[in-house]
Amino acid sequence: MKRVQNNYIFDTKLNAQKMVFLSGPRQVGKTTFAEKELKTRNDEALYFNWDDPYVKKEYLANPHFLESYLVKSKSKLPLVVFDEIHKHKNWKNILKGLYDTYKNKAQFLITGSARLEYFTRSGDSLVGRYFSYNMLPLGVAEAAQDFSHILKSESILSRPQENNILKLLNSIEEKKFHPAFTKLLHYGGFPEPFLSLSDAFCFKWRKNYRELLTKEDLRDLTRVHDLKGIEQLILILPEHIGSSLSINALKKDLQVNHKTVAVWIEALKKIYLVFTIAPWAKSINRAIKKEPKLYFYDWQFATSEGSKFENMLAISLLRAVMRFNEMGLGEFELRYVKNTAKEEIDFLIVKNNQPLALFEAKLSETDIPKGAHNLAKTINVPYYQVVAQKDILEARPDNKYIVSAWRLGAILG
Repeated sequence: MKRVQNNYIFDTKLNAQKMVFLSGPRQVGKTTFAEKELKTRNDEALYFNWDDPYVKKEYLANPHFLESYLVKSKSKLPLVVFDEIHKHKNWKNILKGLYDTYKNKAQFLITGSARLEYFTRSGDSLVGRYFSYNMLPLGVAEAAQDFSHILKSESILSRPQENNILKLLNSIEEKKFHPAFTKLLHYGGFPEPFLSLSDAFCFKWRKNYRELLTKEDLRDLTRVHDLKGIEQLILILPEHIGSSLSINALKKDLQVNHKTVAVWIEALKKIYLVFTIAPWAKSINRAIKKEPKLYFYDWQFATSEGSKFENMLAISLLRAVMRFNEMGLGEFELRYVKNTAKEEIDFLIVKNNQPLALFEAKLSETDIPKGAHNLAKTINVPYYQVVAQKDILEARPDNKYIVSAWRLGAILG
């Protein structure tokens, strides 16, 4: 299965010989992606899994072991893949030495199931030597295996009338993208359960996946020792998808202190189970300035169809935001908007600290809520109401649009 990263991640002009750090949730497809790229280049021998004791042994016996592999490659610029190297105690110095020695002879792709940026800090030996990329669960375009409509910049979202967004969205083929969206919403965006198309397999896969995260990744990558407590937190959090996350409320449910809950949330973010988006406050009177909203990388954790779809849309928008950042188009963020009058819009894309476009998730509702009207008028950027269960594409007054989720998903990626 081709991934959207194929279109830009190995662009030498974009990366300028720097290492590519590709991080993302466990089993999201990073290793498969790397292995397929190596196969395309006939460089399968240049895949090194540092969980394999043989790889560590080979390096310890000869720190320049990579030389013998590179001379056998027939590629003009071989690709070297190091998987899970960040689990090695001395990984930064190992990577620095190999990269500095061979950076003119090969491209380096570093993959890992935990957030690699958590293991790199300013002032360490890798600063200036890599660019970070992310692989998230499948998007609609990936599920349909059609990348022809994906946005190459944010301009069509920020200037929809000027760029004729209705024409673009209307050109998207329903029989290809609508089924892809429906399957994604039902089976989730992780490749293995998505491709299985089996409810029984998906149930067993998710049970096993949750155990891997809580019993292995949390143990190996964090300092959390109360696994029972954090497992209880994981059971509670799906009820809070799409809501402002109150640590005070959670600490009462879990009967632990505020700091402990905050540490547990950060641990779950570290292993790519959940992510949070912060509120946008600039130029909004009575804005909520503190509490973020929480979502799961696997939207199948959601307890209702509405929260499942909102979570899926959050991932779709986050994928686009990350891609824009990775392509060097600016500094993009995903936020949400809410004020003390409880008027709220689910998502806001921000570019270079300026609002760009608003998005509201709805299962079937096509009437724009009064609160969304008010906030959209205040922020003064295009507003998109994204509908899951209806095929609709309409322009409304004041730069507002009602669009089917499968259509928007095709351009977001």
